[in-house]
Amino acid sequence: MERGRITGYAITVIVAVLLAVAVWMRSLPLAFGVLAVAIVASLFYSEWLKGRGEVFSDERTLRIDEAASRRTLQAMVIVLAFVTLTLAVLSDTHPSLRSAYYLSSILMVLVAVLKVGLRHHYSRVM
Repeated sequence: MERGRITGYAITVIVAVLLAVAVWMRSLPLAFGVLAVAIVASLFYSEWLKGRGEVFSDERTLRIDEAASRRTLQAMVIVLAFVTLTLAVLSDTHPSLRSAYYLSSILMVLVAVLKVGLRHHYSRVM
């Protein structure tokens, strides 16, 4: 196996292990620190691969990414809608679920506002 692939897999495994340790220790600062370092390491790794000419992006890959992102957002909105409706009904009989219902409702509104805002932005830019 090539050294570049091993490095990519190693980053993934190390981040997963460190996140598991952070969750086990119930340490939010450690978890956020691991995520921040993982993001930086991924960016450096991506630049290293680009420098070697191993990562390329063309029109086809961009269109695939756009389609995948659009479908992911659609699926997440549908799941979030079902979760919100379920929590709305269950929060009447189980008051402990009311905060989860409020959270899912706020997330639905945030996703909608973000989508409308980004659509407006990209319609002006593109």
